[in-house]
Amino acid sequence: MLREDLRYVARGLWRSRAFTTAAILTLAAGAAAAILVFTLVRSVLGRPLPVRDQQALIVAWRDLPASGFLHDPFGDRAIERAAANRDLFSDVAGVDANGVGREVLVDGGVSTPVNGAVVTGRFFTVLGVTPALGRALGPSDDVDGAEPVLVLGHRYWRTRYQASHSVLGRRVTLGNRRFTIVGVMPFDLDYPAGVEVWRATHTVPTDGPFGDAARREVDLVARLRPGRTLTEATSALQALLGHLEEEGEADRGSRGAVANVRRFEDAIVGDARRPLLALLAAVALVLAIACANVANLQLMRAEQRRGELAVHAALGAGWSRLARHVVLETLMLGGAAAAVATPLAWWSVRALVAMLPTGVPRLEAIGMDPTVAGFVVALPLLMTVIASFPAVLFVRRGSIVDALAHGSRRTPASARGRRLLVIAQVALAVAVVAAAGVLVRGLIQLRMLDTGLIEDRLLFAELSLSGAAAQQARHGEVLDAIVARVVSLPGVVAATPVNAWPYAEANWDVPEFTADGQDADRAATNPALNFEAIGPRHFETLRVPIIHGRAFTADDRTGSIRVAIVSEDVATRTWPGIDPVGRRLKIGGPASGEPWLTIVGVAASTRYRELATAHPTLFVPAAQFLDTAERLAIRTATAPASVAPLIRGQIESLDPGIRVLRVATFGAIVAGSLAQPRFHATISGAFAVMAGLLAAIGLYAVLAASVRQRDREIAIRVAIGATPSTIRRLVLAEALGLATIGAAIGVAGALAAARLALEPMPGAPADDPLVLGAAVGLLLAAAVLAAYGPARRATRIDPVVSLRS
Repeated sequence: MLREDLRYVARGLWRSRAFTTAAILTLAAGAAAAILVFTLVRSVLGRPLPVRDQQALIVAWRDLPASGFLHDPFGDRAIERAAANRDLFSDVAGVDANGVGREVLVDGGVSTPVNGAVVTGRFFTVLGVTPALGRALGPSDDVDGAEPVLVLGHRYWRTRYQASHSVLGRRVTLGNRRFTIVGVMPFDLDYPAGVEVWRATHTVPTDGPFGDAARREVDLVARLRPGRTLTEATSALQALLGHLEEEGEADRGSRGAVANVRRFEDAIVGDARRPLLALLAAVALVLAIACANVANLQLMRAEQRRGELAVHAALGAGWSRLARHVVLETLMLGGAAAAVATPLAWWSVRALVAMLPTGVPRLEAIGMDPTVAGFVVALPLLMTVIASFPAVLFVRRGSIVDALAHGSRRTPASARGRRLLVIAQVALAVAVVAAAGVLVRGLIQLRMLDTGLIEDRLLFAELSLSGAAAQQARHGEVLDAIVARVVSLPGVVAATPVNAWPYAEANWDVPEFTADGQDADRAATNPALNFEAIGPRHFETLRVPIIHGRAFTADDRTGSIRVAIVSEDVATRTWPGIDPVGRRLKIGGPASGEPWLTIVGVAASTRYRELATAHPTLFVPAAQFLDTAERLAIRTATAPASVAPLIRGQIESLDPGIRVLRVATFGAIVAGSLAQPRFHATISGAFAVMAGLLAAIGLYAVLAASVRQRDREIAIRVAIGATPSTIRRLVLAEALGLATIGAAIGVAGALAAARLALEPMPGAPADDPLVLGAAVGLLLAAAVLAAYGPARRATRIDPVVSLRS
């Protein structure tokens, strides 16, 4: 019997090829989109990390709420004290709070830039990582006098050494020191983010410009003992920070510090979790629309087959047999959709990996696996089963006598069901389009923000200094020579050393400062400052206006009065209504021993460190602080692309120890900082287009069926004098009525869901009326377009032919 049913269903699908094709393509498109996002979410959020018992691992740092500074190092003192709490932690280590640093690794005369991370000796022990090759760093590698060793990241090992096992024992140079490569980590260990090589804190020389900062400015990484919780760890570490503050052992400007404790997997994923879950929610809505679409198609097909089904029932077929036909039909559709969705999803995942921005965590882990493959097969089948329920119910409720009498004419119940499905589709589509609109408008607003810099013809170059050029005593001299070489090039207007690549590096920061005359309570309310040690031509090169006072000059050097320039937002907040030029401030609290700095100028606020926010900034002359810059900002008079190759050659010809790692225009750097929001906006926009198309197709199908089943009614209207415009208005009114009800429900849903699923962006809040209005307008326009074909067909009904038939 089953074989006969299968043959019967297959013949029916073949005869209704238009329905079959539409259903398969709708299911396949929805399933492929879902599989794509499921793969991304599972790879980034769901796969276990290559560590032992990752739920027991935590990462901690300090936030300074009073100043607004949100990631201050936990500090080596606090880590030492935390390690003594053996009742709570089984092991404790540290990792550089600034993340990875750009360095040059030299092997066999070949230099390659790498992202290096500095960790304490127990780092890999705490993580419980099994190396892919060789061994990990150990506590004995992190003591004075130990031989410097290096552990490679899996991707760097594959790309630089072609996954050769002979890499172990190789001697390489990193940062003017010789290291021995002792191990390679598993491919999915990416902490700190972007790391390519790890080394111990004691391999960082303390005679450099920052002394032993690399050993002190570390985040805590710890393993909880069995049964201990994140809440207990947070309470214990908060109490520890309080004790350190009372004992006077707290690091710089950390009064009122709050322990920020996170699960290790959350530290790995970072800010990617919320947008990924928002994408998952969007694709779930698209899936629901696809299911509603197929359900509508099946309802219409069941209506058209009422007479046929009634004949089967009259000949003795029970409801279960008729329902089985519907279910078998849906399973066949689901199987065909799975066959289409599988290669489509596989290709989509490959394309997705190629277009993902580099900041996405666990990039190497993204790919199809057995779980995803099973999802590929199961999802279309599940979707078709869900979509078959309305048709099964329709078959169950049908009356044999009524069906034989009226054939394929519609019933009020089926018409209501189709309309409800279309309303649901429109509502879901409005929610998806509105969510995508928030991201797209936010991206546009971000790009339109005034950075405070003249972006046109601004270049940045990243340098690597080694050998004699890297000696701290010669650093200023080497930079001056480089700047002189660059400025001598035709087409270069100005150049200046800068400490940080825009939007891409950890800040030099001042968590706390005190203005002259402030007590401790008032100083505690001052904002955290970005700290820039700059050269005399900094503002000229970046074209940042000096609003009051003056810029730095060559006379602002060691031995002269200590001076500073503040950004406009610092001036208005610290000295409201008063010209700050001539006033003083110092780094730290009122009791700080830091020297007072005299304000000589106020500069316009800029968005140099973070595009979304103009952070308050303190500028000091590099000659009075530390001349450690290894980057240049360069202003050109001609197209930057024509100057960039000349810059590289001119700089590297100065000294064999100087290399140019990269040169990029400011516009390209800004575009790179927008890569992740652009990716999320692009994917969400694609889902929005798909949702709108599916909703329009569903509306078209319902209207087409309505016109076909109301041809007698329309024929009578025409016979008694209705004009074509009246008939068109009849069909359009039905379309707009359904779309309006769905849009109203969708707006309410979007307002409720957007606040939960989306991170508001500057200039584009989740409840932006412009975005919601645009979403509704687009769906109403789609409804009008979907109604055009059925409306035109309705005006062509011949009343004589229709009434005669």
